[in-house]
Formats: sequence, C-alpha cells, structure tokens
Amino acid sequence: MPGYNILEERHLSTYKEDGIPPNEIKIGLLDFLRELRGGAQGIPKLSSFMVVGIEEVLFLAGEEGREKIYLFIRKTLQSAATVLDQKKCDVQIVTKGKLFKADSFWVEYRSERIRLDNIFGTTIRREIRTLPVYFAGFNLSS
Repeated sequence: MPGYNILEERHLSTYKEDGIPPNEIKIGLLDFLRELRGGAQGIPKLSSFMVVGIEEVLFLAGEEGREKIYLFIRKTLQSAATVLDQKKCDVQIVTKGKLFKADSFWVEYRSERIRLDNIFGTTIRREIRTLPVYFAGFNLSS
C-alpha cells in the first residue's frame, strides 16, 4: 500500500547490516515539497524517495512558528496524495532523532519533542526486518 514510511535513520541498512534499504532518491524535505508544489505530475511512476530533514525544519521553526509549518507541510502533502498514489510512489521519511508513539506521535531531536502527528495524523506501527516503521497513507488521516 503506497504511503509514507516514517523511520529512524539508524535503522537503515547504511548503518545496520540487517537494516531497511534506503530508497533510491535521497532528497531534503524542502526540495521534496518544492517538487510536489511544482506539480507532482512530473514525478516518474514508481519513484522511491528518501526524504530527510523534517525534524531540522521543524526544530528551526521554533515552537512559536511550528503550527504554520505543520499546516504548510500537511497541505502540500495532501494536495499531491492522488498523484503519488496513482504513480505508486514509495516515500520514506527518515529522521535522525528517535521516534515515539503514545498518545501522540513525535520525534525527539536535540532534546526537544517535535510532534509529527500534526502532519501525518494517526500512524500505524509496523515492523520491517523487526525494526519499527510508522505508516501513514498519502491522504493523511486526521
């Protein structure tokens, strides 16, 4: 099922012999959003992206600016949902910080708890090669 697989960088096969293989196209979050805003129709079918830097963008926004950034990212991802789904794209969202899921879903980065459920909504915890991965469909649940 196409969607976003959110995982920690340390679980990639780059760092762990039995880790999760990274997707083919490594791209920063802001560049990925720019691609989507420029028209997701130009993205080739079956593309596989490894999107990095989400926690850094949210961290730099600071707590007071984060709500606007959450909304911007969420709306941009939602607007491209149909095209990404039709093209059967595979998108990994890779974080340097540790992921947590309890009453909310967040990444711990630079000693700060940065919410990700404000973007991805309710995620489903899965395991790939016994490693935790959090899944959200392209349409992003509420």
